[in-house]
Amino acid sequence: MRVEDLSLSELVQFSDGEVTIGGRRLVLHSMDAFAQFRHDLIESVGVDSARTILTRFGYFWGEADAAAMKRMFVWDTLEEWLRAGPRLHTLQGVARSHVVALSIEEPGRFYCEMNWYNSGEAVEHRLQFGPETHAVCWMLVGYASGYASHCIGRKVFFLEQKCAAKGDPFCSAVGKDSDSWGSELDTMRRYFESEDIAHTVKELSEALRLQSEELEEHRRKLSLIQLGRDRGFAEIRSPAFQRVLEMADRVAPYDTTVLLTGETGVGKEVLADHIHRLSRRSKVQMVTVNCGALPETLLDSELFGHRAGSFTGASEDHVGLFERADNGTIFLDEIGDISQALQVKLLRVLQSRELMRVGESRPRKVNVRVIAATNRNLEEAISAGTFRSDLFYRLGVVQIVVPPLRERASDILPLSRVLLRRIESRLDLQQLTMEPSCLDFLTSYPWPGNVRELENVLERAAVMCEKNRIRPEDLPAHVTSWSDAPDHALSASRSLAEVEQHHILRVLESAGGKKVLAARILGISTATLWRKLKNVHAQ
Repeated sequence: MRVEDLSLSELVQFSDGEVTIGGRRLVLHSMDAFAQFRHDLIESVGVDSARTILTRFGYFWGEADAAAMKRMFVWDTLEEWLRAGPRLHTLQGVARSHVVALSIEEPGRFYCEMNWYNSGEAVEHRLQFGPETHAVCWMLVGYASGYASHCIGRKVFFLEQKCAAKGDPFCSAVGKDSDSWGSELDTMRRYFESEDIAHTVKELSEALRLQSEELEEHRRKLSLIQLGRDRGFAEIRSPAFQRVLEMADRVAPYDTTVLLTGETGVGKEVLADHIHRLSRRSKVQMVTVNCGALPETLLDSELFGHRAGSFTGASEDHVGLFERADNGTIFLDEIGDISQALQVKLLRVLQSRELMRVGESRPRKVNVRVIAATNRNLEEAISAGTFRSDLFYRLGVVQIVVPPLRERASDILPLSRVLLRRIESRLDLQQLTMEPSCLDFLTSYPWPGNVRELENVLERAAVMCEKNRIRPEDLPAHVTSWSDAPDHALSASRSLAEVEQHHILRVLESAGGKKVLAARILGISTATLWRKLKNVHAQ
């Protein structure tokens, strides 16, 4: 961090009845009122005691600001941290501060020359007492002294040399460490010293840190609950999925292209729909296409449309999905499965917002937001030469990695309850419940098929159970026997591919060899299951 990067609008937070900076509350006061307070203070306790009080007030203020700057930012150098104090005074309207000279030498030698233009303190004093014969910017020198002392870890004292209150064109002061001042400081030291300032600042900083942590934790818990309610969940417990939802909420209002990555069944389409519903395009229904489910020739026509007679069977003009999604959102699922020829066409649409139907040479304008998803590792596909890097960067302006269900196990219980309500409605069941003994099986199972597998397992159990109450024996055998499997303990040392293959075979066995049922439990298509089984038998 550099001192010129400090911005008042970023430092100060305003809300009804409260102004804060770095967790510390501020109060804006009238300069006229403070001038009257200064007058009453001098009249009550005398000039000498008033000077001591106001100098110490400034000293504490400076130390607190230095601690806040250290807590809030990582400074490039000690000098940048030191210069942040005068910059804060300028931003706060105390005075226009200018560092004329600054040097820090070992061991602990400090020297600084400071000019203050349009000092509010000098103006306040003159309002009440008229022109003075001595310098009166006691809070300014106290602040500079306290700030510098905190930064370098030893006592620094600023003494005012010029002051606008006594007719000088501006105020100025020199700051030195105690040893460098020598006996010159003897008559002035008493105005600065306070027995408990350092201890108080330390305690205040620690209290603010703890308070900030408590507030952040409180906000996080409220956010988890609210995020869950907004999406139909009683509660979202996992920080991993909370971060995903926060990213989705943040990117949703903008037309930025989003790439969702994650394993099959983690809920990428649900997340895409959520982003669309929070966007400015939500009035137009999101168009969804599974790029991996269609052959290349058909996908080309489906995405971009075709002209009548452009190929055999094209008897009339066909409007593609991109045009149907005009002014809305198109969700391209399994984007990693499209051919390089289609990748080029898609890149053109993203870059120029134009497309050409198959069989046409005239480009058509489209205004579409693209959200893409894949369960593949596109970086590896780029290295293998099967996916274009320029398309990857276009799609992944914002990339959100959706965690697998096994990495958000704390969400399985509330998620299961919501899924049961959906199943209850879909199957027209009344008061579908689940025995508590089922929960241990559900939370210990790794769910390779993720949320989709969980929903299918619960639906199967709902169909198989008696009196609408799911018991452990209603759950598939591969779920309830997972923790008892002899090779379960070895799964941590296996590759993901090995665990997946083992899991597929166990599900197929529990389904009695019925591939359609096994595919449904796994949350994948029958074609995908055949392909994965082929890979298993080939090894």
